Amino acid sequence: MTPLFNVSTVRADAPGGLAHSVMEDNLSQLDNEFLAVTPDTSASEVVSQMRQARLGCALIIDSGKLLGIFTERDLLNKLTGNAAQPPVIAIRQLMSPNPEVLFETESVATALNKMSIGRYRHIPVQKSDGTYCVTSIKHVLKYLARSEW
Repeated sequence: MTPLFNVSTVRADAPGGLAHSVMEDNLSQLDNEFLAVTPDTSASEVVSQMRQARLGCALIIDSGKLLGIFTERDLLNKLTGNAAQPPVIAIRQLMSPNPEVLFETESVATALNKMSIGRYRHIPVQKSDGTYCVTSIKHVLKYLARSEW
């Protein structure tokens, strides 16, 4: 007397299912994005580049070293309202310094955990060659929405 409506449904905890993939697949399986600027780039230029690239953040990199990240949240909190800074200010003054970084060999589950605990929508990922990219909650959701489970 088993209901038949679940017969063809793949369970997330089945071998090879979603739960297994999230725990086992590393961040190289996710789409990523990348916009880098130097610390002396003006805030208005960074916002313009973000808008043109349709990205929600920019990494601040100097001589290959990640110094910070500037996100839409930084834009709202630091470039608008009573505490607004002038748009010509260097992005180093507005970035979130020393962001948490994941390595591309870490699991998708690790990224989800870090994003949830830190309340991040974007998180830098260091690739095996030492370069950076950014993964976002958008990329994680796209990965989860794949129909192959």
